[in-house]
Amino acid sequence: MTRPTACALVLAFAAINSAFALTEKFDGGKAAEWTEFQGTWDVVKGEYAQLDTPWTTTATHDTYNRSYFGEEDWDDYTLEATVRIEEGGDLAPIVGIFFRVTEKTDTGDYYLFRLDERPAEGPGLIKAPNVTMQINGNQPAEIGRDYVLKVEVEGDDIRCYVDGVLEIEVTDGDFRTGAIGVGTFNAVGHFDNVSVNGDGIPRPVESRGKLPTVWARLRSAY
Repeated sequence: MTRPTACALVLAFAAINSAFALTEKFDGGKAAEWTEFQGTWDVVKGEYAQLDTPWTTTATHDTYNRSYFGEEDWDDYTLEATVRIEEGGDLAPIVGIFFRVTEKTDTGDYYLFRLDERPAEGPGLIKAPNVTMQINGNQPAEIGRDYVLKVEVEGDDIRCYVDGVLEIEVTDGDFRTGAIGVGTFNAVGHFDNVSVNGDGIPRPVESRGKLPTVWARLRSAY
């Protein structure tokens, strides 16, 4: 079987439960269909990178350098990404993944599951514009280390994992649907293997000709 070497988007259809899955690996050197707000974004050696450390505010929708993907009507799904703080600024180096982004604009609401390099900080769940829902302290992120962040959203239930370990579990119904995203605060951040899947994604995501795609049927016998 021939495999497209430049494929950055891999789409999979699960026939059993009509769920769709998307994995973005950025291998093609582009971040097609991503909508960037603030910061300087590029694909560097097969990873999506935000390259700025300066910051302007800590309290509004302008707090984070971020990039969004997907549809605003997505509801229940699992989001996963490999993230890394490549370089930290002098205030609060932060990296994270956004979910249930209500609109792909610089003012749209969101949830953010983030890591923080400061010694007293740790995995945290933030609600737009920058309201702390939960912070697990004394678990600082290391500069230069890869972490796998995962979020599961089902109805009002939110579960957040770091490297497979459940860190945060809350119930909140303020934002019921939304797109996904990645972002940083006061840090150069790298992102890879961004995947989203679930019954809440009712139709295939298409690259509309910008990148090659591969469809694969998933079988329960695997």
